Amino acid sequence: MAEPGGYGSVSAQPTATTNVNKVAGIASALVVVNVLLMLALSYTPIAELGAVLFSNFFIGIAVFLVTVGGGYWLAGKGTESGNMPLAGAGVALTQTGYGLLGSAILLVAPASIRAPALGITAVVTGLITAVAAVIVFKTDHDFSRWQLYSYVCFGGGFVVGAVAYFAAPAFVVVAGVFFFLGFLADLVYEIWALKTDQYASDLLNAIGIYIAVMGVFIHILQLVLRVLSEL
Repeated sequence: MAEPGGYGSVSAQPTATTNVNKVAGIASALVVVNVLLMLALSYTPIAELGAVLFSNFFIGIAVFLVTVGGGYWLAGKGTESGNMPLAGAGVALTQTGYGLLGSAILLVAPASIRAPALGITAVVTGLITAVAAVIVFKTDHDFSRWQLYSYVCFGGGFVVGAVAYFAAPAFVVVAGVFFFLGFLADLVYEIWALKTDQYASDLLNAIGIYIAVMGVFIHILQLVLRVLSEL
């Protein structure tokens, strides 16, 4: 979800300045905190607010861009300038955006299946992330264009979603597929950026991976809740 430091040549291994374990640890911690926040908010009136905001396609997109996108921008500015309070505020804003969306999704599910659904989703998302990491780190393929692919998918999702809103509601499923593929492509790019040391900051790389992982998580969660609700 970020502008890389530069598209240099692809190296087979992370450079000496890349702390893979640190990036993975920070990203994992952010994901865990956000998942717990989703669960906690799903039992509060804030989840109802999230449901109202995200019930409208355009308002939902705007809220997501302001919170998740704006939070990443603030985190990037804070990290680059060494202003950690600003970076922290950006992360908090991103956590709030995903927390609102996730709690709104959980709100429609019975309380008894919310925690199990989050657990199953975490396992599936973890497996997807692990497969992506293995593919990126075990090959010499240049994934630098995958960020562009993610933008194309996001744009396609917006266009199809707009069509679904105004003319063909059934298309909302197609829009969801586009958004999911967008986050998946972005996840691959962010892992590649970690491998090739595209960022000047481990923290910024970790936030980028966290945002992409949570995007995948949200879409898997909706599917898991649908399956569990029908059992």
